[in-house]
Amino acid sequence: MRIIACGDLLFSSRNLAKRLDKRIVDQLSAADAVFANAEFCCPKPTTPPAAGRGYITSVKPATLDEFVDLNIKLVSFANNHTGDFGWEGVIDTIEAAEERGLIHCGVGRNLDDARAARFFDTPKGRVGVVAVSSTRSEVFAASVAGGSAVARPGLNPLRWGRSYVLPDQEFAQLQNITELLGVAASNREGARIEVMADQGPDSFKFGSLFESSVQIERGERAYVRTYMNEGDCEAILKSVRDAAYRSDVAIVSLHTHEGEGDGWYAPYPPAFIEEFARRAIDAGASAVVGHGAHFLRGVEIYKNRPIFYNLGSLLMEFEAGESIIAPEMYAAYGYDLDSRPADLHQARAKDLEGNFVGFNAEPRFSRNCIAILDYESGALQFRLLPIDLGMNRERSLDRGLPRLVSAEIGHEIAADLTRMSERYGTVLHYDEALGTISIETITDNLI
Repeated sequence: MRIIACGDLLFSSRNLAKRLDKRIVDQLSAADAVFANAEFCCPKPTTPPAAGRGYITSVKPATLDEFVDLNIKLVSFANNHTGDFGWEGVIDTIEAAEERGLIHCGVGRNLDDARAARFFDTPKGRVGVVAVSSTRSEVFAASVAGGSAVARPGLNPLRWGRSYVLPDQEFAQLQNITELLGVAASNREGARIEVMADQGPDSFKFGSLFESSVQIERGERAYVRTYMNEGDCEAILKSVRDAAYRSDVAIVSLHTHEGEGDGWYAPYPPAFIEEFARRAIDAGASAVVGHGAHFLRGVEIYKNRPIFYNLGSLLMEFEAGESIIAPEMYAAYGYDLDSRPADLHQARAKDLEGNFVGFNAEPRFSRNCIAILDYESGALQFRLLPIDLGMNRERSLDRGLPRLVSAEIGHEIAADLTRMSERYGTVLHYDEALGTISIETITDNLI
């Protein structure tokens, strides 16, 4: 049984099966099962956008026909754009997927539904998927009914937190600054009236108690400490164990922009993502597939099973499509409400001198991978198919569409992945004959 796992798909144009690199389309078509993350929602024309969303990614429901044409059956909608059009938009997206026979993963009409494993039966075996999002999970989380409240549609959340840890001297300096600003006194008064617990001498909030603040902790060295919601983690792992029992291959999909040092564009994941991925393998996952960063992160082989910390994207077509752009999105980027898509997209692609900027300027956002997983007789083998999205192609209509890479680029991608995987002891090699990046064979026997 061949399973292909893709990263993020951002697009809104049509007829992709006839426009993409035929070699990639053929790979997708020949697979027994294909998984991908749809980093957008599909609201109905009568559904308004949620307030305060800034950059939204949403497309017309009919755009999901492209997944059918590309043989992508298992689709996660759990990401930081799940709720761009509120809970109503979540329902719209679920219904649009169901109408096309797509298996939506990581979202649901309530929390139990969003947490549930999804399955796809092929003639050669069954694939199970548990899809999760950490990014914006606290905003778009689904809920259960109770206390006279109905359930809320949303995503399967892996909520998390952070603390900025400082040594004694810097900790004291920041405390003094809060006193000088008068914020510390305001926070003490607010905590007294709201009957909040005292944080003690080794931690405090820097900023407003009721608006924006960061958690500061005293420690031996300066670093960003991250931690996940243990209740979320345990609930997700129950679904992983369920998927592992009821399928031949159980995939955990994790949408995560978060990086080390509190950076979305850091080359390494934060500690809580590494911990979660390993615990998912412990719970029975055959593989953990990360996406969200829009560039590659390292590969870890944990107990003979692969963790792809970020595969990047399969499609990043911002400029040519028919995505839904609300007036507030133009305003968030300093444009008039009567602006046009080209006004926004041109400025995000090139500066006034015509130089590529942002996603379009750095090769890492173009160089991504597709994971090819082959399951036979209880053994899972995998390879990575490197692709080039060409974010710096001169023709705007070609940017963000995947093509297979040259041998030279293939070797460079393998070297980059090896560098980012060094902390996990993983070495990757590009095979010019196959056009793929190989790691090693994975079996069902845990070590």
